[in-house]
Formats: sequence, structure tokens, C-alpha cells
Amino acid sequence: MREVKAPMAQRSRWWRRLWSVVASAVLAVWVGAITATVIGFGTAWIVITLTNLLKK
Repeated sequence: MREVKAPMAQRSRWWRRLWSVVASAVLAVWVGAITATVIGFGTAWIVITLTNLLKK
């Protein structure tokens, strides 16, 4: 067996790197918006439920 040097990986182009940054930022904002919506609805549901329980 002998050791063979592998060729260096070719660097991706600038527009592909830019596209990946933009795509990950959009996904982060989207996931954050979905999470905030779910937490908001959950909090509102808990407040309404506890308020109704206190009125009884």
C-alpha cells in the first residue's frame, strides 16, 4: 500500500456561499415566527383557561 495525496477540494463560488447564508437566515426567521406563534397561542390558551377556572 502506498500513500497518495488527495487533491484539494475546490472552493465553492461566492454566489453559492451567499445563497446558503440567505437561505439559512430565511429559515431561521421562519422557524422563529412559527415558534413565536405557537408559544403565543399556548400562552393565550393558558391565560383564558385559568381565568375561566378562577371565575367558577
